[in-house]
Amino acid sequence: MYQTTIGLEIHFESKTKSKMFCSCLNNPDEKTANKNVCPICMGHPGTLPVINEEAINKIILTGLALHCEIQQHSKFDRKSYFYPDLPKGYQISQYDMPLCKNGYLDIHLDNGDIKRIRINRIHMEEDTGRLVHSPDGSSLVDFNRAGVPLMELVTEPDINSSEEAKKFAQELQLILRYIDVSDADMEKGQMRCEVNISLSETAELGTKVEIKNLNSFRVVEKSIEFEVKRQAELLDSGKKVVQETRGWHDTKQITMEQRSKEDAFEYRYFPEPDLPPLNILEDKINKIMTKLPELPEEKRLRFKEEYCLDSKSIEFYIQNMEIANYFEKVVSELKCWQEEKGCKTSCSVATKLCSNYISTDLQSLLKEEKEQVDLEKRITPENFAELICLVSEGEISSNIAKMVLIEMFKTQKDPSDIIAEKGWAQITDSSEIEGIIKEVLIKNPKAVEDYGKGKQNSFAFLIGQTMAASKGRANPQKIDSSLIEKLGKRLGGWDGERDLLCVKRKKGMTIFSYEYMNMCPIMKDALYLDIVDKCEKKWEEKYLEIFLMEEPKNIKYFEKIIKEGGIPDKNVIYNLCQ
Repeated sequence: MYQTTIGLEIHFESKTKSKMFCSCLNNPDEKTANKNVCPICMGHPGTLPVINEEAINKIILTGLALHCEIQQHSKFDRKSYFYPDLPKGYQISQYDMPLCKNGYLDIHLDNGDIKRIRINRIHMEEDTGRLVHSPDGSSLVDFNRAGVPLMELVTEPDINSSEEAKKFAQELQLILRYIDVSDADMEKGQMRCEVNISLSETAELGTKVEIKNLNSFRVVEKSIEFEVKRQAELLDSGKKVVQETRGWHDTKQITMEQRSKEDAFEYRYFPEPDLPPLNILEDKINKIMTKLPELPEEKRLRFKEEYCLDSKSIEFYIQNMEIANYFEKVVSELKCWQEEKGCKTSCSVATKLCSNYISTDLQSLLKEEKEQVDLEKRITPENFAELICLVSEGEISSNIAKMVLIEMFKTQKDPSDIIAEKGWAQITDSSEIEGIIKEVLIKNPKAVEDYGKGKQNSFAFLIGQTMAASKGRANPQKIDSSLIEKLGKRLGGWDGERDLLCVKRKKGMTIFSYEYMNMCPIMKDALYLDIVDKCEKKWEEKYLEIFLMEEPKNIKYFEKIIKEGGIPDKNVIYNLCQ
């Protein structure tokens, strides 16, 4: 069994207005080739580079976010290596005195474990240009990207699987976006991963193979899985793994040899003669530290404690910063609404309802838009909070709420105005609801008959038909109670034997369904009003399971009460429950 050891080298472009050593625009969206260039970034003789202070500030901020030690004394070095898309013929980088050292990043694994990955260093350098290869074998070069500030992060060899490597890269991307130092868009080449892999049967590291320029998280994962398998097969056959640089072939889903791996001395590093050493004052570091925002892990913990959301919902907001900010503004408005209107629904319930509507219905509307949407202009947090209050207080149904939300998104109107204009106000008048139910029962005699035979699906069907007949406007609770009453009268009152058909078998126990409890007021009153109070438990089906477990005396007692139409003796039931 081989031990897999992985280290990552991740490059990400810094989000600055200008390039690293000149005043040319740093614009990743520029379509015209070789537009953002000048004599400095084109490497003309006699030109001198000047360090971009904002780029230095951003690498310090990145180091602080990743718990690094910020070096107060640093320098740039010349990496003497020919880059066909870097016109100087060398790259300005950092070798032995990087700005950031000895950091770490904690990652959450799928099994629930948290693993700490140590960071060896983060240093600053300049990016290369972009080569465009033509089918005829010729190559074109675009120097717009040449000289753009580029940070390189190197981990310690603490990673042992493709999952860990992928999780690290994903969490790093999140942090870079949270602190706004890089967009880290892998499709645009703003973030690129290189993987170093070795296999060994002992604690000693094996021969290292590097896989370069991986441009997606999926490719990072797939390339590691393939390379681990390839190296294991070589070792199993008695062959040696060669130290080399490989690339990923996306079509064939394999790694391919590119060149033998260079050692550090082949780059002939020496201090960059055209740039002075860097001396970073402690006051400057402390000032930059004050700009650190709430980071993803901190937000995860706060959202769990403050809003009691589940892990899936929390991760949705962690991945979508703007929507997370919108959610928090809506929750703030919700609290104001509840205080002003005296809402009965608890704040925690309303908050979870709010989260559900944002992460599902609102998110669906946003995905349909082709262009970027200013969410707060489309639906103000105050209006969204009002909508949630209307739903949570039962003033409109969930179906109507979805329709109102669509109109709010289209028109930017207040939900109350939309409800009034469309005539979507909820029907709460009992006589009107009873009239709708009467028509539904007349049109669906088969469902009524099935209900009489104890088929519970028919009850749900009739509720659905009633809701459809009211166009989603009828109050669901009143539909439920009125339908039960109407069905009881239509079937000639409650019949003990028929009612007993509603008893279901589940996991070896005899239980009464919640629908049955609604159908039989005697049962509901006896258990809910008396036993629940005495036992200090809230009503739920599971409680009935405890009571009606395979105990013949319990079942027979209820059979007798139901058939005789009597009222259960509260003391007897209480004693049976013990």
